[in-house]
Amino acid sequence: MSQTIPNASKFFAIARERYNIKLRRDSGQPWPWTTDTHFQTWRFTNIFREDDKTTRWFRENVRDPLSNFITDRPISDNTRIKLVESTMIFRWFNKIATGEIIKDLLLGEWNSREACNRLQKVDVVFTGAYIIIGKPYMPKLDGVLEAIDDARPYLPKMVPHFGPTLEGTWDLLKTIPYIGGFTAHEIVQDLRYTPILENASDIMTWGNLGPGAVRGISWLVYGHGDGFTGSATQQKHMLGLMAELLEMSKDPTNWPAEWPPWEMHQVEFLLCETAKYFRAYNGHRQKRRYSQ
Repeated sequence: MSQTIPNASKFFAIARERYNIKLRRDSGQPWPWTTDTHFQTWRFTNIFREDDKTTRWFRENVRDPLSNFITDRPISDNTRIKLVESTMIFRWFNKIATGEIIKDLLLGEWNSREACNRLQKVDVVFTGAYIIIGKPYMPKLDGVLEAIDDARPYLPKMVPHFGPTLEGTWDLLKTIPYIGGFTAHEIVQDLRYTPILENASDIMTWGNLGPGAVRGISWLVYGHGDGFTGSATQQKHMLGLMAELLEMSKDPTNWPAEWPPWEMHQVEFLLCETAKYFRAYNGHRQKRRYSQ
């Protein structure tokens, strides 16, 4: 398979089975859609982020309507700024139920005070999938809304520089207070499917290796999750290994030719899920159980 990535075959086996689960479910087959007990027990994201429920909701209700506005009308910085702003705000919550409550504010004029009035009595406002950070020393909702209000003024000068690369956009977003690398990456992956980043030159070459992806590539190379530390030097090496996996995805024995092709993001995304899978395989409890 690969001299540099000894467990690459397992990586693609995990990917194929996860995608087959989606296909079986979509075709109307009954649960469990797989005989793999780890997939039956724990929650794993889809191979393609665009297939995940939260991203589908955001795409259909906010991202595509705003993108179509950019496409159908004369392009101006303001329309692009609104699309970036709404993407940033939604990913600060990353929850469909919250999105439904503030949808008109995402599509129209944002108003944090109005958002606070609507959300302050809602039991669960934020995603449990990743850590949400707002301004400290205040209730979480207030801290996030203040962070949003502080972030919005950065966009008019920043957004015109978005576009040439995913990585460059990610670097700019990280300069906004309280937006870390993970959240910035979420925003970039949404914008990749909009007129802002759809022609970025590094779609096939760049990925952000967060802690989960680092553990995943460690499993594939070393057989355990602690082989790489994620240092700057190692990031470059791991990106080379990711490029090798991306090239291997073109082999139909690894990924059927009739299925959608991968970009670098699929490699990064699946490495996180691979780390979760190997932890489950070795008997470790995972964060989220699967429920139908």
